[in-house]
Amino acid sequence: MERSTPQYTAFRAAPYLFNSRTQGEKWYFRYHRFPGWPSDILSAGHSLRRMEYRDHLRIWTSSLLKLAWGAYLLLTSLYCLLAFLPYTYFALIKAPAYPWMPWFAQHHTLLYWATLAGVAVASWRKPRKCGVLLLLGTAGVYLFFRPFLAEIENRWPAYVWSVVSLMPLCVYTIWEICTTSDRPEPGEDGDFDYSSGILTAVIASVVYGTASEVLERSQHRPLDFGAARLELGVWSILSHVLVAISALSVLNLVRIATRRLRLRTKVRGLIYGALLTGVTGFLINHFLSTALSFDGWMAHVYAFLLSVSLTLLLAALVLPLIVGGKKLEKKFALAVAALVSLAAIGLPSFIAGGDWNGVLQHAFAIVFWIVLTGCMYSALAAGARMQSVSRVMAILVIAGFSYKALQATAIFWAKPLGATDDEVAIAMESYAARDTSFSMAHHILGNAREAPCGDLCRIMRQYTNIRDAQARTELKLVEDLQPTSTLRPNIFLFVIDSVRPDYIGAYNPKVDFTPNLDALAHDGVALRNVFTQYAGTTLSEPAIWSGAMLLHAHYMQPFSRVNSLEKLARTDNYQLVVSYDTVLSQLLSPSADMIKLDEDKTLWNRCEVCSTIRQLEKTIDSRPGKERPVLFYAQPMNVHQFASNDMPRMASSNWRHRNGFNDRIAFELSQVDQCLGSFFDYLKAKGLYDNSVIVVASDHGDATGELGRFSHSVHIFPEVMKVPLIVHLPKSMRERIVYDDTSLSALTDITPTLYYLLGHRPIEINPVFGRPLFTETREELALYRRHEMFLASDERAVYGLLADNGRFLFTTYDSPAASFLFDLSNDPDALHNLLTPDSERKYGRQVIEHLHEVADFYGYKPGIGSLLAADR
Repeated sequence: MERSTPQYTAFRAAPYLFNSRTQGEKWYFRYHRFPGWPSDILSAGHSLRRMEYRDHLRIWTSSLLKLAWGAYLLLTSLYCLLAFLPYTYFALIKAPAYPWMPWFAQHHTLLYWATLAGVAVASWRKPRKCGVLLLLGTAGVYLFFRPFLAEIENRWPAYVWSVVSLMPLCVYTIWEICTTSDRPEPGEDGDFDYSSGILTAVIASVVYGTASEVLERSQHRPLDFGAARLELGVWSILSHVLVAISALSVLNLVRIATRRLRLRTKVRGLIYGALLTGVTGFLINHFLSTALSFDGWMAHVYAFLLSVSLTLLLAALVLPLIVGGKKLEKKFALAVAALVSLAAIGLPSFIAGGDWNGVLQHAFAIVFWIVLTGCMYSALAAGARMQSVSRVMAILVIAGFSYKALQATAIFWAKPLGATDDEVAIAMESYAARDTSFSMAHHILGNAREAPCGDLCRIMRQYTNIRDAQARTELKLVEDLQPTSTLRPNIFLFVIDSVRPDYIGAYNPKVDFTPNLDALAHDGVALRNVFTQYAGTTLSEPAIWSGAMLLHAHYMQPFSRVNSLEKLARTDNYQLVVSYDTVLSQLLSPSADMIKLDEDKTLWNRCEVCSTIRQLEKTIDSRPGKERPVLFYAQPMNVHQFASNDMPRMASSNWRHRNGFNDRIAFELSQVDQCLGSFFDYLKAKGLYDNSVIVVASDHGDATGELGRFSHSVHIFPEVMKVPLIVHLPKSMRERIVYDDTSLSALTDITPTLYYLLGHRPIEINPVFGRPLFTETREELALYRRHEMFLASDERAVYGLLADNGRFLFTTYDSPAASFLFDLSNDPDALHNLLTPDSERKYGRQVIEHLHEVADFYGYKPGIGSLLAADR
């Protein structure tokens, strides 16, 4: 090239027009092939810049199309895995809480072809594309004639499909990576700079610490800047910094080890990919084990394949940007970092309780780490120096030793967090429940309270999420159930999902938003020591209908053999009227005589009590044969964390905040109370109130974050297991019964109580059965008294015991394997673990005995039909 030509001058101007001289060279030689090379340098620069913008647009559009294809296949795989696991099949697939899930299943084939068309457009310039696209098109033809997702069942093919769905993604991304042209090996430009990584870690910690405080403030809890909160904030920063230093040290050691290789870039890429696959696979396997109790070789295989697919997809998206030399400009990188930081701050408050098992927040936190790191290095990591092995190891050892030294001396400096190591650890876990980023960093550093899965853990898993459970035993609460000859009152059962007793005035004098429930309790009985035996709806509701503990299965079939409440309605000729939710659709026998309400609700979380009551009142008014009594059951979801209905919102109702209460729950419960009050008025106007049995209860409580614990189903704590139970009786019954409102009681006692009140006696005494809450004599009441109660999660292998009339609470978890013992008389919030090796062995043996009792009653043998020994 002649130095005097305009072309050479444009070439020299390239570094000012582009991000680097290399990029300028590339565009100069590309443009020089076209005729009409402009003599004006500025015009040449503008022309090259327009071409650069077009190239940027093409690459980013291609990446988005590939991302859509990858997201489609990943969602398909996860959907199939959820269908394979018994709990998630019934809780998420058969009864989805999100409208997009059934829509995705119904339009699965169309979405395949739409995303495949996008991939074809993205790959149009690629060599050897026809073979790959033909292969993927063949899979689409099969899917067109044999769609499977909408009709998928809870069997082995679901697991197979979860694995097979990842294969097209792996095939396409491997081809994409192999056909992406690479640059010549560049010169060494320095290793990863520690200062930028540490700054990124500090920013991540501060952002998520702020998000935690914003969440607290959004729930009207006071901001906490005390010593304990400050210590947790500093410890979060130190944890993030150590994770960053550890990751950077590993990456730098890889760079040092490959520095002299001729193909060092490719070798580094392979090593980085292997490391990312390993870390991602470990995290996925940990999630499957802890959140879903899905373990064993199937879980390991799926976790490995999913991590490989994610790594390949990331490589296919990022590699074209690297090869094309597309670097983020400093201003743009900082703008993106600020944007994702704001999103991270607002996300916990935005989704509130609508994040199942924290999946969304953990996934976003991983994305946040990656994006923030990329942006900070693009903006700040210029002029990085070469590292040496000795320097890298020295930094790593000093950082690790300092962290462990501080951790070992926490008993001295962390006194605001607790007086013992165990209390300090519990305080940190409680904070981790509110700060997702700290939770990840804390657990990556090996601070999770984990132990190997021992004998107790393995036994619990054998009795959990049993597949194809058979109701081999006829459940009989009384020896011979015959039509009653006594009064048959109307029976109205309202089981309000997720309500805690401390949110009802009859149990808590600070409550002023449930006047109608308080009045009902005044007319009847508010039992004060009532617990659910299951921490979630999918087993708590069936247990209410059975009046007994059940096998941990979704669901025993035929359920009619164990459905005591349905037997009662049929025997005593009750008109059965039910809010036909997704659980009852699995439990109740088909019957033309049953009246179903709420069939217009397409999603279970749209069932709400006001709409149900309007339908019930119309049914009572219009039904023929009004002399026939009604047995009504509803489980409205107004207060559930996933509730989504058409009721007025808090913002438009001038709701006044009450200190110490979650505003969402208090407001929604006040709406429930108003609608129940209107129904009670309706019964009084019709002359039915004084002649009806009215039961108001909840299937479980909920942890709302005030103690650092969230949600239900997956854990056993007092705020989850203790429930309200208010019973209104007809005057003729009330005059001749006795009760003890402080006695240890369960929701499984409701159906035996109805049996007793209707004259079906005596109730069989069996450790699996519930007990009548009311009897005619104190001696009979003492005969049915229980002193301990067996508890369980409905989702995973988590079990517990209430002992000494509810004073002691023992809980044991399979993953992470851990056990706890709380004295609820002195520690009602269950914050101080009193467990000793002797007490752990004692209560562990009792848990096993209870598991055996339930299994023996129903004729179940471990290993046959369990999740770990599924029917092949």
